[in-house]
Amino acid sequence: MRSPDAIPTTTEVRKFPPPSTGGDPVDAPYEDPEGLTVTNRYDGYPEGVYVRSFEMPLSGGQKIVGYYAVLDFVENPDLLFLPRFSAGKKPTKYFSDCLAEGAEDPFLAVNGGFFVMQSPPRSYCLLVSDGVVQSRPDPYEWTGPSSSPYQFFPVRAAMGLMDDGKFEAAWVYCVADDAQRPYAFPSPLDNDERIPSFLPSAPTSKTPGAELWEPQQAIGAGPMLVRDSLNVAEDSYYKEVLHYMGQGINGMGRRPRTALGITRSQRRMVVIVCNGDKVQSSAGITLPELGDLFLRFGCVMAVNLDGGGSSAFVGREGTLLNGISAERTMPTAVVFAEKK
Repeated sequence: MRSPDAIPTTTEVRKFPPPSTGGDPVDAPYEDPEGLTVTNRYDGYPEGVYVRSFEMPLSGGQKIVGYYAVLDFVENPDLLFLPRFSAGKKPTKYFSDCLAEGAEDPFLAVNGGFFVMQSPPRSYCLLVSDGVVQSRPDPYEWTGPSSSPYQFFPVRAAMGLMDDGKFEAAWVYCVADDAQRPYAFPSPLDNDERIPSFLPSAPTSKTPGAELWEPQQAIGAGPMLVRDSLNVAEDSYYKEVLHYMGQGINGMGRRPRTALGITRSQRRMVVIVCNGDKVQSSAGITLPELGDLFLRFGCVMAVNLDGGGSSAFVGREGTLLNGISAERTMPTAVVFAEKK
């Protein structure tokens, strides 16, 4: 069940663009969504990029404090989506290294997907950079907490930029029978922690609905928050095995969160980071509330990334905007830049 503080999902707070008149769907000119109190509009970003901080009230005097960027790749075709993999860096270091390389002008960076906090940190999310798979979900066969008799083969959400320049969100598994390449599936398949019921064996390239997924750039984590303009966060949380027998990402609780969404054109991306743990007095946000928030922006798809102490929003000057006291060293991040 959703929190009693859940953000309403009425048609009045959704800003869907007018229907397309033919050809590819198009987005309406960007406007800040209704229902958010914008506390700062940040200047100096490239054309087609809108960066804001915001607050949303909750009952009992609490509030959600967050940051978002809307990036319109039609308005500015020189924008770049750059998932990055390393042996371990802080988000500000991913930003500064991109700047130092000199090939692009970075203006924003956020944390990436899930990882094991060890030295060096070990990624267990999908990351594709320039068409090359640099990180895969690992291990492919998950054994649950010691009290669990189950073995898991989670099919999880990822966001990718395809050859045609459009973004696509998919449920993905790297299959053993095709060199561990990522395949997209029409659902998280037959996993559901609420029953509980789990796939008896790993998906393959022959599993019904499987399609080879070949993005040029991609970052994965999960769960899927929005699918075909519907909030699927709670259902996906359990089907992507992210509750993890109570030892997972606490999707129904209030936590810091980072996520990516795409609108109907599939060429406009929304990046949201919400604080929690009382950082900037923010109570945090649940996954269903985060899905509702993306619907306010007219998103048709949205994918959750890592959160908690990993959530970071680095602005154009290469500094953290979201006020966390310490950055984590992480193996993946997403940098947004403009071509020089």
